[in-house]
Amino acid sequence: MNNTHKPIFSSSKMNQNKRISRRDALKLGGTLTSTAIGVPLLLSACGGTGGLVSSTSSSDKTLRVYWNAGHSYTAYQQVISQFEKDHAGWKVKLELYQWPDMRTKVLANFAAGDVPDLIEEPGGWVQEFGLAGNLRSLQPYIEKDGNEIGFPNDWQPYTVARNTVHGEVYGIQLHLTCMLLFYNKDLLSKSGHSTVPTTWEEFVDACQALTGNNVYGFAANQDSSYAWPWFFQNNVHIYDPAKKIISMDNPAAYEALQFQSDLIYKHKVAPVPVATGSYDGPQKLLSAGRAAFIVTGPWDIKPILGANPNFPLGIAQALKKSSQATSAAGTSLMIPKKAKNPDMAWEFMKRLLALETEIAVTKEASMTMPRKSWSQHADVQGIDLIAPSPKA
Repeated sequence: MNNTHKPIFSSSKMNQNKRISRRDALKLGGTLTSTAIGVPLLLSACGGTGGLVSSTSSSDKTLRVYWNAGHSYTAYQQVISQFEKDHAGWKVKLELYQWPDMRTKVLANFAAGDVPDLIEEPGGWVQEFGLAGNLRSLQPYIEKDGNEIGFPNDWQPYTVARNTVHGEVYGIQLHLTCMLLFYNKDLLSKSGHSTVPTTWEEFVDACQALTGNNVYGFAANQDSSYAWPWFFQNNVHIYDPAKKIISMDNPAAYEALQFQSDLIYKHKVAPVPVATGSYDGPQKLLSAGRAAFIVTGPWDIKPILGANPNFPLGIAQALKKSSQATSAAGTSLMIPKKAKNPDMAWEFMKRLLALETEIAVTKEASMTMPRKSWSQHADVQGIDLIAPSPKA
């Protein structure tokens, strides 16, 4: 699931009647923190609420784990149950947070020196906290157990690079996701369109045909990280390695931002996103038949089909402007430097990263994963809804 940047045609001339200043464009342009492979941080993706039951104990044999609330899958509960059976007396205390709340908690923990044993992070925290000296290097564990778990050889190479700081691994990728075009097959068919749009121009045409009768063609996400596929599709990159600058103040970046604004205010094919701490507004509109298209990732498949197993969900490849491109993301696992039980955290971490666990989570929630062997597994290749992801 690489970021794809294949030139299709040159970017069109900028709109001369600019309605957004460059200063505002920079403010609205998304999270400008880059990772080692130049992908955005999806800080609200995979949110929502979950019902994963966590064990509590006042014993010293308590493994404290910070986890995203949207990833409360049964498959992980089964891993916890088996881990506790195999390690008598140990309990896993799983604390569920939305990403913004978790970040606040983690920063406070680092400042106080009272940290959990293991953290699931949304992308970018490994580099940030690793450079700050707040994480434990996983290199000794990898040298001991790497071959046993298939790391790093069975992981997509850039997922290893993005979690490497000064030559040492500080995190291991758990999920590997990308944003694609999710759509309502029935609404698209009724609009008279027999094919899914592939370019920005086709997308506007389709959205205009679909908008009406209390239905929007598209629902944009209020989280700025969801803007990055549009920037990448216009050959806008977060970082210019030649100039060593954040290269967002340019005509192509402005054009990509203006296009998103025009979907709402000019073409009127999308509602104004609601400012909220949750990312799932567009998913709810799609599920309710109020929006025909959204841009999102595999984390939204389970909520959509969980509410309605017969929902006519389609998933298509990313759109094209100057390039066909999208953003790669996904969560990783990291152990704080001052964790009380780092060795036990590593033992638990290995089980979460196991291929059989990945397959179980994919079957349950259609989540996509970083292992090469995962993408080649027959059970994965047989799931139609995630088939577009490895091609992105």
